[in-house]
Formats: sequence, C-alpha cells, structure tokens
Amino acid sequence: MNKRVRHIFVIPRDKIGFNKITAYFKIFKELFNERYDLLAQFSNDWRGAFLARLLKVDVAVSRKAPRRGSFWHNSFNYLAPELDHVRPMAEQDVDLLRTANIYTKSIAPAYELHISIPQKNKVNAWLKKHDIHAKNKLVVIHASSRWKFKEIPVTSWCRIIDDLKSYKIDVVISGSLDDLKTNELIFNLCESKPFLTKDFSLIDTAVLYERADLILTIDSMSTHLASAVKTPVISIFGPTNEKNWGPWKGKYKVIGLSAKDNEMFTCRPCGQDGCEGTKVSQCLVQLDPKLVTNQALLMLKV
Repeated sequence: MNKRVRHIFVIPRDKIGFNKITAYFKIFKELFNERYDLLAQFSNDWRGAFLARLLKVDVAVSRKAPRRGSFWHNSFNYLAPELDHVRPMAEQDVDLLRTANIYTKSIAPAYELHISIPQKNKVNAWLKKHDIHAKNKLVVIHASSRWKFKEIPVTSWCRIIDDLKSYKIDVVISGSLDDLKTNELIFNLCESKPFLTKDFSLIDTAVLYERADLILTIDSMSTHLASAVKTPVISIFGPTNEKNWGPWKGKYKVIGLSAKDNEMFTCRPCGQDGCEGTKVSQCLVQLDPKLVTNQALLMLKV
C-alpha cells in the first residue's frame, strides 16, 4: 500500500536444507540484477553486512552495534547512532538516512498508505451489509497478538465492548485468521454482540481503520496501521516501551500502568515476555477496563 515500494523479498525462514539454499540463491540473484544504489540495514543481522559487501552499492548504512566486531561495522559506509530507549523508532529509523546525508529534516515524516477506490468500495459494501452507518460512532478493536504477554484478558475486552455498546457505538473486532479464535471467544462472551471480521486482508483492515472513528488496540502493528490512515488510536502497552513503539503522529493515547497508577508496576516497561517468564503480564491483567472505556469516550467526545 505504498506506491514507492516496488519489490519485497522475504527471507526463507520456513524452508530447510537444499530448499532454503535454493531460495537464498534466488533472492541474491534478483538483488544483484536490480543493481541497487543504497543499502540501509536496520538490524544487526549478519546478512546485511554480507549483502553490503557483495552487492557493491554506492551507499551502505547501518547502526552501531555493540555486539558486532570490526568486520560487521566496516561493511558499511555510514553508521548511525545506537538505538536508544527514549525516541520513537520512526525517528531512529530515519537516523540511517540522516547519517548518509539523504534525509535532512529534523522530524521524521508521518506514516503513509495509499488505498484504491475498489478496495474502499469492498469494505464499504461490508459495512452496509452489516447496517453500520455514519450515524453512529464506529470503534474498531484489535485484541490479539502472536505474543500473548502483550494481550489484556478477553474478559476485559468484553467489559469494554459492552460499555461502548451501551452508548450506541458500533464496535468491530478485527484481526488476521490467526486472531480469529481469540476474537470469537470475545464475541461469544459479550452480552452486547460486536461485529466480527473473519476474512479481511491487511488492505481491507486498513480501509476499515480509515473508516473508523477510533481504534482500540494492544501493542501491535495495528497501532501503526491506525497512525498510517490518520485515525485516532488508543494503544494499550504492557512490557514494551511505548516511547519507542507507541503511535507515531496523529491523535493518540497510550494506556499503560506505571508507578503513579499502581505501586506494583515500577518495573514497567520491563521488556520481558511476561512476569518472571510466565508469558502473562500482570500490568495488563490488572488494568481496569473502565480506564480504557473512559479514554475512548473522551476521544470520541461522547
């Protein structure tokens, strides 16, 4: 959904043995044939260093990486500062271009997506089919994550949804096919049933987000998708540092328990996969759903 992106090459992590070697060979061949001018390495993965040397691009830039030695650092023409725990990742990613003198502005640009009219028409037809019209406020919820320690309990979502529905607000739960099991569980537990997307693509979801008045989400890609379509978003954060990974520009609110909310959670953000390796984050389990509802009503001006 970005008109400037021409190709996406995917690392073949799902393959093994000879099939993996073949897949890598195919990718490298395509990269060589493209004759790129710039290589920007965002992580400290070794593949970026090898590609910088093999492709012989005019400009290769990455970040300083304490765990990498001279071979890795010398593979690049420019090295941006190490990652910090204070600035948004959108800014720190653009540091690579600033270091290479390609981008000179002091503030990184907003996220941007381009959605076609046919794509919008498809989702508008779905909304019409379910009798969702502009007369009511529309809230879209993204509740599920592949990292379960980022989720709030399904019972919390049920309370939030039932409260919102009591204000005549239309609520849609969205997500991928992998999220459907969690989404259906929430749907079944709600007294006031929300709408449920079951076969939406990422593009369909982007259209739905653009049409919504508010996105309620956990710490996930959906936070940034909402920012990209310029829809107000409330993001619920637990172990992850919202200073790095919170919404970027636009109207937003980050909710996350801290020491001022509950003296138990001076540890947040801890960056861990749940409390003491349990895959469950108590700072999210103990988050009062009413706090989320009240912030949603405030942003919706209901």
